[in-house]
Amino acid sequence: MDRVIVYPAQVIADTDTLTAQRNTERAIGQVVAMTMGGPGPFASGLAATCSGTDLVVNVASGQINEGATADSTAYGTLAADSTVIMRQYTAAAASFTLTTSSTAQTYYIYATVGLSDTGSTMLRYLDATDNTRTLSGETDTGTAQPTQRAAVATLAISTTTPPASAIALWSINLPANATSVTQSMITLNNSSLFYPKIPALAPKDSPAFTGSPTAPTPASGDSSNLIATTAFITNWASGNLLKSDIYFGPDAATGGYNVVQISLEARTKFLIVELSGGGAGGGGAPTCSSSQGSTGGGGGAGGYCRFMVDVSKIQWPVTATLGAGGRGGQSATTAMTGNAGGSAAFGNMVVVTGGFGGLVAQGGGVAIIGGAGAGGSVQVTTATGITVLNNGTGQSGFSGHVSGVSENYFFGYGGAGGARAPYYAGGWESGSGETGKPGDPGGGGSGSCVAPGGTYKNGGDGGPSWLTVTQYG
Repeated sequence: MDRVIVYPAQVIADTDTLTAQRNTERAIGQVVAMTMGGPGPFASGLAATCSGTDLVVNVASGQINEGATADSTAYGTLAADSTVIMRQYTAAAASFTLTTSSTAQTYYIYATVGLSDTGSTMLRYLDATDNTRTLSGETDTGTAQPTQRAAVATLAISTTTPPASAIALWSINLPANATSVTQSMITLNNSSLFYPKIPALAPKDSPAFTGSPTAPTPASGDSSNLIATTAFITNWASGNLLKSDIYFGPDAATGGYNVVQISLEARTKFLIVELSGGGAGGGGAPTCSSSQGSTGGGGGAGGYCRFMVDVSKIQWPVTATLGAGGRGGQSATTAMTGNAGGSAAFGNMVVVTGGFGGLVAQGGGVAIIGGAGAGGSVQVTTATGITVLNNGTGQSGFSGHVSGVSENYFFGYGGAGGARAPYYAGGWESGSGETGKPGDPGGGGSGSCVAPGGTYKNGGDGGPSWLTVTQYG
């Protein structure tokens, strides 16, 4: 800030005082601009309120700071100055009465700013020709002169868009046929105009925020010192669980394989995968003469493997193939062994085979047994990126039993299918004259049973192979 220098016994000129005031205004404006970070406009005060019982809106007094030309006209005896400075303009309180209408209206309250030379007063001047008297005004005519250059903000209201040079303050959305204006109808029309006072600003050291503070949301997977917003946290599911999917092979009647492409979420770090082969079909018991009975054993469950996958060590996506459950023995006059369950594979890294089909026994005598199908197995062909957590051969099916054919009494059942623990069961035992029961996914179907003189019954179908993929961040 420049300062005027004066000396003892110096005759002080009007320009000394005017220059000092111009320099002071410029310095204060520069401080405001540097504090606020720009040329404005910025405002304080000017709150718009209403009683809620009439159509009057009251605007409080306030100040507006905005960049402007220092003096577009002469300032006293100082020439005009086109330098742009930050100037504070003062607005007096004002009241506006709205007019109701049969249609909805939008009112705009705005301010226009400018300089006004005010405070006109008749000033006394020295008489250069007679130092014993003074002049009434500069020309001794009693003419008044302005004594203050005021920076004034004038408030106005309109139903049309404010002029481009005006400073928008408030908008009022007045409904049709309104008899009063409420506070909810008044909204700020310039969100960048009002700033919090410095005491209301949070300190840099250990700030205590109030209200609803916001911050930029870091990129997914960021582990730096950036603030974690609620949006960032929402992207991280509980325990970093991102998603879990389950897939099945075709049912036994459809046969064949389902092919699945396994893709990753953006933040996935590892997978927990469970893979099961298809359950085998139960044995189908054939038609029997009066001196024969028949029974089928249950099909075996598919092999099972639970393993962890380090996604950084494997090429993605991974193709998984899921085989169908084994068809139960489709019997007629001939005994039919159940069909093996389809295998399941996670890429070419882990393969689990399906269970083996239940066997069939037919004949007379004291007792006959339908053999059970064995469970499927597990093979890990690639160790890189794969950590086996647990695995096992599928549970074998259960034998079917028939007794008392030659002793003129009969008791028999088809053997239960092997279960795919810990989740799914095999088909339940089938009583005499019943078709075999189907197995749950990965479980074996049960065998059927036919009494002497009975008609053939098909074995139960095995359940399809299955795959679960759980992704973690």
